[in-house]
Amino acid sequence: MQHFVNEAFGGQQVQPAPFALRNLYESESSCREPVLFIITPGSDPSTELQEFAETVVGRQCFHELAMGGGQNDVAIELVKKAAEKGEWVCLKNLHLVTSWLPSLEKEIKLLNPDKKFRLWLTSEPHAKFPSILLQSSLKITYETPPGVRNNLMRTFSYVTPSPEQQKANPAMTQLLFVLSWFHALIQERRKYIPQGWSKYYEFSLGDLKAGELTLSAVQAESKGSPQWQKVFGILENAIYGGRIDNSFDLRVLRAYIAQMFRDSVLRGQESLSNIVAVPQSGNARDYTGLIAKVPESDTPALFGLPANIDRSVQRFNSNAVIAALKQLAAVSAEELRFDKQKWTQKLGPLCQLWAGLYKRDTFEKLQLTQDHLNSPDPVEAFVYMEVRNV
Repeated sequence: MQHFVNEAFGGQQVQPAPFALRNLYESESSCREPVLFIITPGSDPSTELQEFAETVVGRQCFHELAMGGGQNDVAIELVKKAAEKGEWVCLKNLHLVTSWLPSLEKEIKLLNPDKKFRLWLTSEPHAKFPSILLQSSLKITYETPPGVRNNLMRTFSYVTPSPEQQKANPAMTQLLFVLSWFHALIQERRKYIPQGWSKYYEFSLGDLKAGELTLSAVQAESKGSPQWQKVFGILENAIYGGRIDNSFDLRVLRAYIAQMFRDSVLRGQESLSNIVAVPQSGNARDYTGLIAKVPESDTPALFGLPANIDRSVQRFNSNAVIAALKQLAAVSAEELRFDKQKWTQKLGPLCQLWAGLYKRDTFEKLQLTQDHLNSPDPVEAFVYMEVRNV
């Protein structure tokens, strides 16, 4: 990731760092220097940033704007007003508007911002990203952690209930752990394209948060067992299934939902992915300890895939690379065919000029001496040497 980001951004020095928003906020230069999150497809720091902004400046003082839909003038006005009032602004997906970024850079330099003002930017690596804006920004690489275990640790930390809720409603902790497992699996399954998923789906933290709200509402309505049909419908049609446009992928999603969200899993009678059983308690420490026991390296069986899936994926990627190389090396028949009339028309004036300049008799009568070959003018010396070798 480090090498990829540096190369895509013209070799700029980008230091990967942990997600330390408070250190960035307390930096003396951060009120004038924007913070640039260099993201990968499927990762989005805006949710964490929004939660942090609510604790520092309040939700009313934090503004988000997704670029790419003709929002350039709106973004400039938003930045100016926020700089005057000392508010926060997050401009997302700047890689979609690289031609407009020099204008944003000029406006940033003209600002006289309040000390509380912060400008947060997100962008995927892009070769045309302005180097000046990149150099003047505080840069952080942001990507989702690889592997189910690392993904699950991070995912469950986002939805872990408070200690009071853990004691009052242990079943809710169980539901959120199952949701975290489900979310981690469908995210990490993307490494097995096109067998795992037919394409890359951006299941984000926003989907996880929406699932958390759904399960909380369903659990509050039900006195005993959750209304699973309602959970199935919302997860399949409104949240995760809303991103899927392939019938095969939708069947895979339904199978995951039906396998994980049921009473037997919550009671510990069935294990998640045949690896771990849901603890029969509401204490979050029991769940974090369980996550630590999950294998660090993922196996195809964890996703319900055959053992030879890695070979299939490698073969698919190899074929894609070979096809791309063939396309680059392919030359059309039009380029291969020699058109004598076309070449004569193009080279005719040059040939006539050379015929007028080059007269063999004149060159044969020319007597070359060592002084000619040692001419201080390198061009003359080269010409005389060529004449002698004719």
